[in-house]
Amino acid sequence: MLLIVAALGVAIVAFIVYALERRAKDEPIVWEHAGKLSLFGGLVTAGIVFVTSADTGVITDTIASIEVPATQDMFVGIPTF
Repeated sequence: MLLIVAALGVAIVAFIVYALERRAKDEPIVWEHAGKLSLFGGLVTAGIVFVTSADTGVITDTIASIEVPATQDMFVGIPTF
């Protein structure tokens, strides 16, 4: 639900900012550009919310189940050049 609300919110804000910018310059709103900006803003926001709201319990369980082998020295013996 958060994904949809965040994406729609950013899309609406992007449209409002675009419309205010065009009105400040006394230029007409180009609806194609407004739609692209709103859609792109919403999609980027949806992607960010989706990635950051992943179930972290699965990730931490997976990391905890990985066994790390004992560390070894990288250089053993006397180096010869």
